[in-house]
Amino acid sequence: MPVQIEHPTRFKYISKIIFQISLLLAFWWIGSILQSLFKLPVSGAVIGLFIVLTGLLTGFFKLEWIKSGSDFILGELVLFFIPCFVGLIKYKHLFLTEGWQLIFAVILGTICVMVVTAYSVHLGFQFENKIKNNRSQSLRNIDQDGK
Repeated sequence: MPVQIEHPTRFKYISKIIFQISLLLAFWWIGSILQSLFKLPVSGAVIGLFIVLTGLLTGFFKLEWIKSGSDFILGELVLFFIPCFVGLIKYKHLFLTEGWQLIFAVILGTICVMVVTAYSVHLGFQFENKIKNNRSQSLRNIDQDGK
């Protein structure tokens, strides 16, 4: 029976995802170093995300450099919540006595996250459309000047 060799594009894709996740982890690590160095009250992960956001907005690096890795992480996000459910099982007595407060906090937090996320996505789309309109307008101006 012949041995099947894996397609080279699959290997490239997996390598790309590993590299991009490593790049995101590097920003997290840099953010953690900055947080401990300057004793900032913000998490190192949040600082790392702001570094990534600043780099993307200034054009220092392109979205394509981290898109596949971040899409992979978002796709596997459910796995990061498993420890939360293990904690619920471990502290069952706390959940039974004060569960209504926890449920209220979770529902309120979820609503807040959904509202802020929806508004952020809305602003992002507006910003993206504004950039596209500016580019197309400048291209039209170049075409008119060239004719």
